[in-house]
Amino acid sequence: MKMKRYILAVGLAAIIAVAVLAQAGIGIKSIGYGDDGNGNHEKWKRMVYRHEKMEHMKMMRARNMARIVHRNLLSMDREEGALYYSNGIFYVDDTPLYVGDTWWLNHTIRSDYDGDGNYETVWNELNGLIGSHVVVNGIYKNGTLVASHINGMFLRIPIMATFITINGTLEKINGSYFVDGYHIIIPNRIARSDYDGDGVLERMRVEMDGLVGQEVKIDGYILNENIKPLHINGIAI
Repeated sequence: MKMKRYILAVGLAAIIAVAVLAQAGIGIKSIGYGDDGNGNHEKWKRMVYRHEKMEHMKMMRARNMARIVHRNLLSMDREEGALYYSNGIFYVDDTPLYVGDTWWLNHTIRSDYDGDGNYETVWNELNGLIGSHVVVNGIYKNGTLVASHINGMFLRIPIMATFITINGTLEKINGSYFVDGYHIIIPNRIARSDYDGDGVLERMRVEMDGLVGQEVKIDGYILNENIKPLHINGIAI
């Protein structure tokens, strides 16, 4: 059973990484309509159609991967016992838990884990559970249970990632975006905000193109040597 769980955990970690990158649009090229002057407009249209079909299939696979991730989280590792806190770490009995970094702990969560009727920061919700009996699901990593659920309520995708803030010039190299050598993962969708300040809501990549060459401030999480941004110049992604 332990070997089976280990194999599932490795597979799940890979699925999480692929799903995150696929949903972000990594590797997607921008192909537009064109004509080479020899009447090949229809050929370009067919190429664009095939490209769009392939990208749609990628997105469907990414969504299926995300469903697989969430469907299997409660089938992974599990600890049950009293929750307590010591020297900066939460424990279930003698098992250390990873419940997120400082940024995550200080943001408001969407479930009432401690049952006090209030939606509070992750930190306050967990503190409200100290001393009580809890069931924590997740994935073991080096003796620490990386939590995904507490008492059946979703907490976070069970991966360890580092939150950072970087400042620098936004560059575009071979269709990808970089700041200070970090590859910035950009979601493949319409932007929710006007990041480049041109008064128009465009696709995220078009918004980023409008910032190329400018000094930007980006914060987010490092995933597989890429940064999945949470904010660009203080504006949420």
